[in-house]
Amino acid sequence: MHAINPIIYKLDDGYAGFAAELPGATGQGNTVEETVEEILTAIEELVSEYRSRNLPVPWKSIAPVAPVEVAV
Repeated sequence: MHAINPIIYKLDDGYAGFAAELPGATGQGNTVEETVEEILTAIEELVSEYRSRNLPVPWKSIAPVAPVEVAV
């Protein structure tokens, strides 16, 4: 089992995001929850595809950090 840190951002008409730990695992939805579900589905599909081709899943190790405020 792998923990993921989904990166979600607001769009004009919903949300989009990706899993930092697995390249290509993206999602989009009307809510944050829907977007996370789409990302999880993408992870399942990607892992399945890698395994069906007998390839290693390219998991990346990401260290979660606290948000940082930036004055601009």
